[in-house]
Amino acid sequence: MCGKYSKGGKEKCGMNLCCSATGWCGTTELYCINGDPKGNTLPCQQGFGSCEVKKGRTCGLGSATTNGRNIGYYQGSNTRNRFCNQIRPNDIDSKGYTHLYYAFASIDPTSYGVVPGDSRDIPIYTEFTALKSRGLQTWIAVGGYDFSDIGSTHETWSKLCASAANRKLFINSLLAFMPKYGFQGVDLDWEYPVAPERGGTDDDTKNFVLLLQEMRAAFGTKYGISLTLAPDYWYLRYFDAKAMESSVDFFGFMAYDLHGSWDTNVKTLAPIVRGQSDIRDIANDTLPLWFDELDPSKINFGIALYGRGYTVSDASCNGLGCPFKGPSKAGICSHTNGAMGLTEIKDLIEKKGLTPRYLPEAMMMEITWEDQWIGYDDENTIARKKSWANNQCFGGTMAWSVDFNSGPGR
Repeated sequence: MCGKYSKGGKEKCGMNLCCSATGWCGTTELYCINGDPKGNTLPCQQGFGSCEVKKGRTCGLGSATTNGRNIGYYQGSNTRNRFCNQIRPNDIDSKGYTHLYYAFASIDPTSYGVVPGDSRDIPIYTEFTALKSRGLQTWIAVGGYDFSDIGSTHETWSKLCASAANRKLFINSLLAFMPKYGFQGVDLDWEYPVAPERGGTDDDTKNFVLLLQEMRAAFGTKYGISLTLAPDYWYLRYFDAKAMESSVDFFGFMAYDLHGSWDTNVKTLAPIVRGQSDIRDIANDTLPLWFDELDPSKINFGIALYGRGYTVSDASCNGLGCPFKGPSKAGICSHTNGAMGLTEIKDLIEKKGLTPRYLPEAMMMEITWEDQWIGYDDENTIARKKSWANNQCFGGTMAWSVDFNSGPGR
């Protein structure tokens, strides 16, 4: 909660959202103007965030603002975890990309130094960084969602940021790691600060800002810095993005993974089929960026090169809004329930003779068969989403991940 109803009566809304009269953060007039439009008895609480509805800038659908920066993540682990469609760095179709990010390096929980996520990544690093050219940079991404799962590195990000000494150890290790393997920048993927279930503490917000400021001071302009922002306000509220803005080259906004079979465990959501990159959710989830008055030219819009799916409860109801009982069945290559790369989806469509359908309200594609539903983006919906992002003045795109839709690699 926020304002006078919060702990100590001093809590502000993260990302500068409006604090309603009843102590809740939001983006609509009921939060920002008055919760009682007729009687005007429930005004926004001043001093705990904005008290004005903000929509951000518009640049026009054809403005092409995203064209200047196109980032593609690459999962090195695909070369050992995938049963087929394995993609080596030399298989990557890098045309059109300005940056490629190798995902993910790890952090030693004792020394706070950057280390390979797996020893088998080391020989792939040099093959990956050899792709760099005048128009293409190769960076290392550190962390990732799994890094903050329960285990030895559950609290590592939080402890690393908690002291100047630990932050210095991390920064110095990066200054040795990047030139050793030929990386030109680093992307920090902390999922997520403050959240206790992700190993966070209340001090993470301010300490993360300090880390980025100290990184920029140490790097100067020699190495790039980017940061991945949470896709939904539940976690995004803990990022002081405005304070970080001057220290990073750009942010990445994950406009995907907004829904999945995990919705079963979310109390405020019913277990019904929802698209992981539904433009209606994206439009709502990007609003905090504009309330915080971030420069959209420094934000990359996330593109999913994979789909997410469900096993529906009743095959006679197989579409958005239908009840589901679990994730979709694993593909033969990725072998992951509930997710499938674009190459795998294309193969499935051909093998089963499926007819993809466009969902205009969601700006997504869907395929269905028996009790299976998969929602995804193809070339056409990606182009539509880029146009939407252009209108919002986003300065680039970032794709997760190129190994899902790249090269021969079979």
